[in-house]
Amino acid sequence: MIVILLREIMSRQLVTVTPDTPLSEARHLLAEHRIRRLPVIAGRRLVGIVSDRDVRSASARHDRTPVAQIMTRNVVTATSQMRVDEAARIMLDGRFGGLPVVDGGELTGIVTETDLLRALIDVLETESSERIAVDFGGAA
Repeated sequence: MIVILLREIMSRQLVTVTPDTPLSEARHLLAEHRIRRLPVIAGRRLVGIVSDRDVRSASARHDRTPVAQIMTRNVVTATSQMRVDEAARIMLDGRFGGLPVVDGGELTGIVTETDLLRALIDVLETESSERIAVDFGGAA
């Protein structure tokens, strides 16, 4: 059995906002970085998350409205020591596109559907190449 921990696949280069970040800036960051969620932090502590859907739904609000007014506050998180399959199950059951990774109370990364798909491809390609090597080695 292959065990992969989130620390091996999570994104560490985070684009974040603070609770007082205006909606217009959040919208710009989502578009500029081509991402779908922004962790909201106070210092290094996660206090919420804002998705592209949240920002689109709030489009009628004033652009200077702070993200604190639309963010999700009770964020489901993971730790870097969590197994990938556990995180995938949480994401699937909760219908989340990503999970912030929090260690010792501080935001350390984020894992997204894309990260999980990359990990799956890596496992499948590794398993496939090992099988080919075994098959080839056995034929000689």
